[in-house]
Amino acid sequence: MEKDMNEMQKDMNVVERDMNVTDGGLTISQRIAICFAAGVIGAVAVVLFSYVLFWLGLSATLGVKAPVSLKSPDIYKPLFWGGLWGMLFGLFIKTAWNRLYLVGFLYVLAPLLALFLFFLPMSGAGYFGLHRGPTFTVYLLLVNLPFGIVTALAARAIIGKHP
Repeated sequence: MEKDMNEMQKDMNVVERDMNVTDGGLTISQRIAICFAAGVIGAVAVVLFSYVLFWLGLSATLGVKAPVSLKSPDIYKPLFWGGLWGMLFGLFIKTAWNRLYLVGFLYVLAPLLALFLFFLPMSGAGYFGLHRGPTFTVYLLLVNLPFGIVTALAARAIIGKHP
């Protein structure tokens, strides 16, 4: 019984260490909340980049007729999903801190894989959106590129020097 109490005390110390900010770092909850906001900012970058691509004429060349709608409720969907993907980024931001920008740049692969292998097939566009043509896949790759790096930049700006 005494041994079980000691084990429970050790477990509580681990939890308490994560919940307290005594060492100058952030708790996991704080990192997740910050990265939710950073993910929303990353999603805003993607939406704005879709307008840049449209303005440059690349969207039409790649088979996309209009940028993401800024009207309610259409705008909320990418922002919400960006926040959720940002929360996942927040789970490992502390371990990736020394290479944050590289990890942020590569992090776009996670939501892209989910888009290509789950969401597009569920919407009828096929894997990688190939039912709409290969240029649509190129557009999706291009338009989503800013997400990871902007999310990392925003998280770094909010967090500061130590996660």
